[in-house]
Amino acid sequence: TEIYTLSLHDALPISMPANQRNALKSILEGAAKINALAPGAGGENGGGLSIPFTTSEEQLTSGSGIPYNPYAHAFGGMAIQFILFMGVDVGIGLLLQRQRGLWKRFRAAPLSKLQLLGSRAISAMLIATIILAVVFTFARVVFNVRLDGSVPGFIAVCAAFGLMTATYGLLIAALGKTAEAARGLSILGTLVMVILSGAWVPSFLFPGWLQNLTKLVPARWAMDGLDAMSWRGLPASEAVLPVVILLGFSGLFGAIALVRFRWEE
Repeated sequence: TEIYTLSLHDALPISMPANQRNALKSILEGAAKINALAPGAGGENGGGLSIPFTTSEEQLTSGSGIPYNPYAHAFGGMAIQFILFMGVDVGIGLLLQRQRGLWKRFRAAPLSKLQLLGSRAISAMLIATIILAVVFTFARVVFNVRLDGSVPGFIAVCAAFGLMTATYGLLIAALGKTAEAARGLSILGTLVMVILSGAWVPSFLFPGWLQNLTKLVPARWAMDGLDAMSWRGLPASEAVLPVVILLGFSGLFGAIALVRFRWEE
């Protein structure tokens, strides 16, 4: 093996003015003398001047030490997006049924508005929960996406998000005048909610002020809950806050829908 040496004079930039070259040469020569005179210079522990930090490569892992799988966040985000669109479809379906006079017939039955709207909400919640379970099962089998956190916590987040989606559809039906008018506005609102939830881009990449603002968006808590129970590998206690907040939004949306829903157009 050939060893090449380079003198200090040759290492200095050629284009540098002479006075600057001499000053820089004095600095480097002084640093070389300090290294030579320092205790331990040339020994095992080294000495003199050195870089005050070290660098090393480390693989990103979840809380349980398993390597991070980027598909985990992607599957959660896309599932949240399309389940919210399912909620929009629930609301539009209720408006179409009202246009056809179906709700006037339901009104003749010995059933209250709470029972009728509640049955639609429960069915939509069950469908949304099953969709999330199927999506993550597919992700586990095909893309090796693991639930490194708590499985009961994951189920609780899925159920709470499913209920929130169902009541979101009821809210659309309660506030919309016609199916045609409600469809465009609800799709726009859903896309904004999906963007702010971190489903497309992780919320930790947002500016600080936007991260605080997105806490007002229910889908953001669903995304945080799914991340915590999947690739972050956090315990079930970390699912409590997202579940409580999602249930709070569900109660708010459901109460507004129950008060504002009209039997006739």
